[in-house]
Amino acid sequence: MKTILIAFSLSFIPFFILNAQTDRRVILVIIDGARYSETLGDTLGRYVPRMRKLAQQGVVVDTMVNDNITVTKRAIPAIWCGSWSIPKDTTVNGLSNQYATVPTVWEYFRKARGVDSTHALYIMKWLPNPWIQSFYPPYGPAYWPWYDLQGSTDLDVWQNAKAKLQTYHPELVVIYLPDVDSAPSKGWSAYTQAIVTADSIVGMLWDYVQSDPVYQNKTTLLVTNDHGRHLDGIQNGFLSHGDGCWGCRHIMFLGVGAGVPKGVRTSIRRAIPDITPTIGSLLSFPTPYATGKSMIEILTSVGAESRIESLPASAHLAQNYPNPFNPTTTISYQLPKASSVSLKIFNPLGQEIAMLVNEQKSPGYYQAIWNASSVPSGVYFYRLSVVPSARRDLVPTEGRNGQAEDASTGSARGSVETKRMILLR
Repeated sequence: MKTILIAFSLSFIPFFILNAQTDRRVILVIIDGARYSETLGDTLGRYVPRMRKLAQQGVVVDTMVNDNITVTKRAIPAIWCGSWSIPKDTTVNGLSNQYATVPTVWEYFRKARGVDSTHALYIMKWLPNPWIQSFYPPYGPAYWPWYDLQGSTDLDVWQNAKAKLQTYHPELVVIYLPDVDSAPSKGWSAYTQAIVTADSIVGMLWDYVQSDPVYQNKTTLLVTNDHGRHLDGIQNGFLSHGDGCWGCRHIMFLGVGAGVPKGVRTSIRRAIPDITPTIGSLLSFPTPYATGKSMIEILTSVGAESRIESLPASAHLAQNYPNPFNPTTTISYQLPKASSVSLKIFNPLGQEIAMLVNEQKSPGYYQAIWNASSVPSGVYFYRLSVVPSARRDLVPTEGRNGQAEDASTGSARGSVETKRMILLR
């Protein structure tokens, strides 16, 4: 178990802004634990009048689902990561916690833009141990968001969010509203009132966006939730959640503003991991380790330029993660063009002990998993050899600067890269 010491700043004031802000902005609101039948599934909008009105101005995905585990501690990280990767347990400031095992939406954004944390915020109520982002190279803590933790209610979160939006105008903001999920224990009235409050916050947020010249006509507001609640007649109905019933799986997704159409409802089935890639499309950054796909059917021509997933500029082999490891580790690599690829594992004597990849690959981002359960603890090496498909005459031998040399001319066109890792039982 990893032990981490982190200071979560409540009043951090940056001394500088690294980059000028761009025009496009995305605000994602996560309303924890609202059942679809009380939100956008209610055609009368009894508890969500503001979101019902916004739905007429934007787009609703009617078949949005939690397609895996319908509990908060798994579904919230899945929204961040665009993946149902399993978080790892850790200890932060002496308290039990968990961290993401693949990069999060903020990490993708900050690395792509080269901006500081005032451009990427995560706003929620005060928690002593909020779940944390990944340590996944080449992302990790240097690209985490600004955690802004204040207040004890959803309305407190809104007031704090408004102050940060006014002051910093960040391009990427995630606002987490937890009160709906805890309200059912107090009864139906408390549950529906919590939804009414969350709906009013969404409405006030949109009103603010429309009044601020930095955000006006440049912002996409997305509203979703992590899971629903049991259907009436299943277990104890709205009081809890956590199984695979349709009430727990069916969640809402609303988009309004720049980059999405007006007055559209789509029944194309989408899932939680699709949210982060969609934000990537709206803000033009790649999400290479997300397993979800961008919801291009809900993006307009305003966002068409960003629908094309960015391809790597060069071949690259990343450091394995985790490292040290026991017994499995993930090796990531990227290809700028179609290539013949081999990925091999060697022991310290230079003996090949595993071949993980040996095939033609299209350009893009890839991962391979090595299970080292059959070998002893120690240092191992992994080597990526890449030969562009158009240059079959290349012999991938490691030359200057880690590039493969043409056997006949010595010109560097392919690449060979080797890294070290540690198996520690």
